[in-house]
Amino acid sequence: MNIRITRHAIERYQERIERCSDDEAMNMILKTVYLGKVIAKRKRGAYTEKAIRYNDAIAITYEYEGGVIVVSVIKNEYERCWWKRQNRL
Repeated sequence: MNIRITRHAIERYQERIERCSDDEAMNMILKTVYLGKVIAKRKRGAYTEKAIRYNDAIAITYEYEGGVIVVSVIKNEYERCWWKRQNRL
């Protein structure tokens, strides 16, 4: 599986989860993607958007035919999420 991590995701991890170097942030994001549990997914045209939780971080990913792009990282406690809004309907 080809996984790409955006600069935005690295910066959000450092800002919201833990202050660390870029390499450490990338390793922790990869660990989240590989070991985490998919808590929500939805089809968005050519790709599938997934929220993957591991410990106190949630990685927002886009999965497409060629691999995965990690676009952002948020805290587990974050309330204004698309998957939480879907459950209210």
